[in-house]
Amino acid sequence: MDFSDRGIVLLSKLLDLTATSNKVLANNIANANTPGFKKYDVSFQKELVRAVESKDINKIRNIHEKITLSRDKSSRKDGNNVDLDKELVTFYNMSDRHNLYLEIISKKFKGMVAAIQGK
Repeated sequence: MDFSDRGIVLLSKLLDLTATSNKVLANNIANANTPGFKKYDVSFQKELVRAVESKDINKIRNIHEKITLSRDKSSRKDGNNVDLDKELVTFYNMSDRHNLYLEIISKKFKGMVAAIQGK
């Protein structure tokens, strides 16, 4: 099914991006006590802003997140650079965003169904 509504395309892409971010954050959290582990970062905000400002639905569809090895220095003796508190806060914030996008897209679809049913 191809939805050309820019709002639905954007929300769908935001759901994908926040899900990927949370997978990476969950991996970082799971490895918080693994000696030598280096965390990963996910970025997509700059590309998202450019795509939305362009108002080009295809640019929105083609946004890709960048997953990179973090450059954060480790303050721990074992070389692990995961700050568990920071990762947990980021994870919860991203989860809240994901749930908000899910709620908005759900309401959009419920509105469409109601319109189709003539309610």
